[in-house]
Amino acid sequence: MFKNTSGFVKFLLSALVFLCGAEAFAQTITGTVVDQDKNPLPGVSVYLKGTSNGVMTDNAGSYSINNSNGAKTLVFSCLGLKEIEMAIAGRNTINVMMEEDVNLLDETVVIGYQQVQRRDLMGAVASADNKDIKSIPAPNFSSALTGKLAGVEVKTTEGDPDADVQIRVRGTGSITQDASPLYIVDGFPVNSISDINAQDIKSVDVLKDAFSTAIYGSRGAYGVVLITTNQGSRGKISVNYDGYGGIKKMANMDAYELMTPYQFAQSVYENAMIWNTPTAYTDRFGIFKDMELYKNFEGNDWRKRLFGRTGTTMNHFVSLSGSSDKVRWSASFGRMDEDAIMIYSSYHRNNLSFRTYYNPVKNLEFNFQMRLSSTTIEGAGSNSVNDKGGSGTGRLLGALKYSPIPMNYLQDLEDYDIYSADFGSNPVRNVIDNDNHRQRENMNISGSMVWTIIPNMKLKVEGGLDNWQEIQERYYGLSSYYVREKATVKNHPTTDNKTSYSRTYRNVNTLSYNFGEVFEDKRHRLDFLAGQELSYKESRTETVVAEGFPAFYDADMARRYRGSASDIVSATLSYAENEVLLSFFGRANYVFDGRYSVSAAIRADGSSKFAPGHKWGCFPSTAVSWNITNEPWLKGVRNVDLLKLRYSFGAAGNNRIPSGSVFRQFITAQEARIDGVTNRITAKTVMPNADLKWETTLSHNIGLDMAFFKQRLSSTIELYHNTNKDLLINFPLSGVGYSSQYRNIGSVLNQGVEISLRGVLLEKKNFGLTLSGNAAFNQNKVISLGGLEKIENESKIQNSIGWEYLVKENEPLGVIYGYESDGWYMVDDFNMNINSNTGLPSWKLKEGVADATNVLESNGIRPGSPKFKDQPTEPVYKTDEAGNVLLDASGNPVIDHYEGDGIINSKDKVRIGSALPYLTGGFNLTAYLYGFDINASFNYSVGNSVYNGDKLSLTQRTRDGRYRRLLAICAPGTAWTNIDWSTGEVITDPDLLEEVNKDCKMFAPTMNKFYLSDYYVEDASFLRFSSLTVGYTLPQSITQQVHISKLRIYATASNLFCLTKYTGYDPEVDCRRSTPLTPGVDYSAYPKSLGIIGGVNLGF
Repeated sequence: MFKNTSGFVKFLLSALVFLCGAEAFAQTITGTVVDQDKNPLPGVSVYLKGTSNGVMTDNAGSYSINNSNGAKTLVFSCLGLKEIEMAIAGRNTINVMMEEDVNLLDETVVIGYQQVQRRDLMGAVASADNKDIKSIPAPNFSSALTGKLAGVEVKTTEGDPDADVQIRVRGTGSITQDASPLYIVDGFPVNSISDINAQDIKSVDVLKDAFSTAIYGSRGAYGVVLITTNQGSRGKISVNYDGYGGIKKMANMDAYELMTPYQFAQSVYENAMIWNTPTAYTDRFGIFKDMELYKNFEGNDWRKRLFGRTGTTMNHFVSLSGSSDKVRWSASFGRMDEDAIMIYSSYHRNNLSFRTYYNPVKNLEFNFQMRLSSTTIEGAGSNSVNDKGGSGTGRLLGALKYSPIPMNYLQDLEDYDIYSADFGSNPVRNVIDNDNHRQRENMNISGSMVWTIIPNMKLKVEGGLDNWQEIQERYYGLSSYYVREKATVKNHPTTDNKTSYSRTYRNVNTLSYNFGEVFEDKRHRLDFLAGQELSYKESRTETVVAEGFPAFYDADMARRYRGSASDIVSATLSYAENEVLLSFFGRANYVFDGRYSVSAAIRADGSSKFAPGHKWGCFPSTAVSWNITNEPWLKGVRNVDLLKLRYSFGAAGNNRIPSGSVFRQFITAQEARIDGVTNRITAKTVMPNADLKWETTLSHNIGLDMAFFKQRLSSTIELYHNTNKDLLINFPLSGVGYSSQYRNIGSVLNQGVEISLRGVLLEKKNFGLTLSGNAAFNQNKVISLGGLEKIENESKIQNSIGWEYLVKENEPLGVIYGYESDGWYMVDDFNMNINSNTGLPSWKLKEGVADATNVLESNGIRPGSPKFKDQPTEPVYKTDEAGNVLLDASGNPVIDHYEGDGIINSKDKVRIGSALPYLTGGFNLTAYLYGFDINASFNYSVGNSVYNGDKLSLTQRTRDGRYRRLLAICAPGTAWTNIDWSTGEVITDPDLLEEVNKDCKMFAPTMNKFYLSDYYVEDASFLRFSSLTVGYTLPQSITQQVHISKLRIYATASNLFCLTKYTGYDPEVDCRRSTPLTPGVDYSAYPKSLGIIGGVNLGF
């Protein structure tokens, strides 16, 4: 190209001169940014409006930006300060002073496929920002939302690091199906939010009414949780570090007072004597006369052995962001490590995210983002409901009930692994022999293009992929329930490996247009949105059960040498039917003069889960609002910043049933027999139903938004009425070869009031105080069961109890039924004889005393046995003087009253509690003082009951559990006793028996069957001090000397205390043992912990 070197040099010099000349024509703007006190503001984003070209102010508040785009406006933005736009107008120096932003009405709120200012909202939306989310350090960020959002109940069901966080928006609308809201992260629906890093979240917006959720159609029936992650800052590269470390201890360790070793020995002795098996005591404890020796025996506290260690937690989070002329980007990495309070259990998670925006030209923007997470959970888990075989003893209860005394051939060693029905298994061994290793991977990738076709008209095309996989490796050792009772190869370890996988593809196309420039009369504002969405989901599950490992294999060896198993007893591959959802939606908003607003939205969903003729559902909604503040007659009123009345009505759909529920499905198995023929394909146990259709939620909402005194006082009141009809219910079947069938049955009502209040009590330069709180009243009621009289359900805590939960019309969900306590049977209730063979007393109930034999004892009851009220279930008819039954006009007998029938059975069960609260909420205090900041959070719940399965298991003991430790209140002398402790003999004198027990406070705990009464259903209302954070931010005059933009140190204590009448470990618990129809069960829940951490926020 160039004939000689000098030619090339001339060309290069010419090019450099041209470029320098071009740069000389680009305008360079400099300036300084300060606050109201003239102090420099570092870290302020300064950018040219309409471009990605931006910088950040340095420690002196100075900036310099090159206006090579010829932009006309310069924007100054910083979190917590009012954004400022300055016209450039040829100036080379622009200095600004920024003010604190206290205008909450200008906050941006994310709604369906759009963002609006809070002042323009017409639906019911609750929001939380990054400060709220980071207030409580926890693996699952959503636990930090507890008590902060009106009408949004957030419950951490257990203390396990990977425990489910249950979110319910305005009550429970489903009877048997999942009632969780739809989770959307940066516009993409996801299955779970448990693996998202809290530091990566910018805001959370919860859509509560059908007008807000209807735009999401089939998935918005139970609310929508919109999560927006950090999008990076404009200007130079910004680096931030957020790290903390701390410790955790089991909260309320001594909630239950257990029997001392001496009381335990007494209890075992009495059990042996009344069952006429004295050697059951003497073989293990010695003779009666030596029992006093146990008074000086300290014994083992297995609670502390399992849950007494000090847990540790460490979290590191690093984020980077920056921008150039056309590109804005952000990246972050987080690492969390937690050694839990239970031995041999831990939690580890890595998070990586990246996001970038690219503006090649003014009217075109590309967005790409990626989130990766990898989570590892080690340990036996919280309780045994998911153990293979179904119902082993939970870890906590196993520790509570195990003998405190290392008896004869019952060693106090961790390697003891022989199970006894009388004793249970060594609690430490129980943890080791039920090892659970889980590895969860999640990848979310999405991208979008936004094209501004003409001013105010935008086309957005989005596409994405969500890939989720979990590998679960279970190990069952010799003491585990499965190896003892269920395994084909007994007394040899078993492994159960399960791999679950799902992948979701999504495409969304939206067109929006704002008619603001069309109307000459600027009082009119009109915009619309139209869109189409397509999602496709595929999933499968692979399970392999291997038995017969050598007896000495532990969990690591069984995983490492999988080929050592003698038998592969089960290998299944289950493909779920692919889920396809095609949707079309639209929304239009009109505002006149800032006073009157109307909006309408509609969405049509076509789901592959339903059969032809039922695939499509249409969900419309509408809303109107009146901004009274902008009325001319109110504008002169001082201190009224906002007074806005809203009404909305809408329908949202639900299709949360497994794919393939409308036709018969099969799974591959190692071997199955169908019609006498050996096959490797077997049918699933759910009966198909081609008539299934959409479940629909109809919602009415009235809202009032208020703000006064320059928004120092603000409040929102919401009234709602939600009806879920054509409920999708998993209906149990029997005698037809299937276990259940999905049907559309019945409807459920949720209605209530929500109130939120915020007040800025003090607001000065160096100190301030803000209080906020909320309350949500909700009434839940089953309106219809579609012709069914009732649905009975068992928690299966103990199979002999039978059903404890009942669903019927005009009652709420979660109602618990049991027997009404009436003290215990007394000596006067019986006639006594002495058994000539055993020399022991034999007791027979007197005439007229209600007989609870069917409930408690297969061979009769005795003094001290629990007594229940005989409910009036039998009609007594009116008679004339001659004794003839009177008849009414229709010829039916006239009922005078009802009486008991003298027999205690299931007909005598009554309502003894409800798991659903009628009032939930929380309040928060925020203060700052000369660099110090304080945040205190509380949450509460009122009106709900908990079924205390722990107390039931610790106060009832059958003959097979004769060596199980119980509560101290069950010790002989405190509870009813049948032993004369001066002689060690069973009392045969009725008068002496009555005298010995005249001051007892508890029924005798020994019986043949378990039962549920109102004694075990407790008021679980509570007030919890959720968290307290104290921080200090170093002055900029110090940090800027070492080139640091921000340095804050802080300490946080979580779960400080809980005020409640509940006698268990924690009232906020839900260890569902069987189905969603048995909520509010506390059965060997993983205990919650008190945590203390120290951390640092560092910015460069």
